Amino acid sequence: MSIELHIERLVIDEALLGGESAGSVRDALERELTQRLARPGAIDTLRGLGTVAALPPATLPAAMHPQQTLGPRIATAVQQGLGIPATSRIASKEH
Repeated sequence: MSIELHIERLVIDEALLGGESAGSVRDALERELTQRLARPGAIDTLRGLGTVAALPPATLPAAMHPQQTLGPRIATAVQQGLGIPATSRIASKEH
């Protein structure tokens, strides 16, 4: 199965970047979503969902530790917005 996910607009308060570059956030988000959408259970949820024009605004999950980057946290918010169960999540490896 092929999944196409286009994020046309993502608004992030500059204060949340915490020194991260927009490019590193984008790369981490892409990596995280690729892994999460490939997990068991995610495909079934997406099949039932169909095409989605937009997701409602989401609250960014709190960082679990001071070094946690923004990309995985945004991926969690997108995952929740798509209705993919938390059991489909994988642990993020921080760099």
